[in-house]
Amino acid sequence: MEVARQVKEVVLSIDPKAEVYVFGSTVKGMYTAASDIDILVVSERKDLEYKIKVESYRRIDAPIEIHFTTPREYEQWYKRFIDAIRRV
Repeated sequence: MEVARQVKEVVLSIDPKAEVYVFGSTVKGMYTAASDIDILVVSERKDLEYKIKVESYRRIDAPIEIHFTTPREYEQWYKRFIDAIRRV
């Protein structure tokens, strides 16, 4: 979860209103050396997606995959289909 907290710091420095979640194998306790850490950023500011991803990948030396969605998409899709998700 330390990596997820680092991503959250980057995200909030760019978009203080965003929410950050971790999901997938990390939350399920099935993380292996071959896994990446799935991070979900929920924000109204789709225009900041590229900047958030670039800064996160630049600053964090870990295998992360950042997914970006709006609050509406989060409610309609992610909340319904992701079985293991935790807010950072």
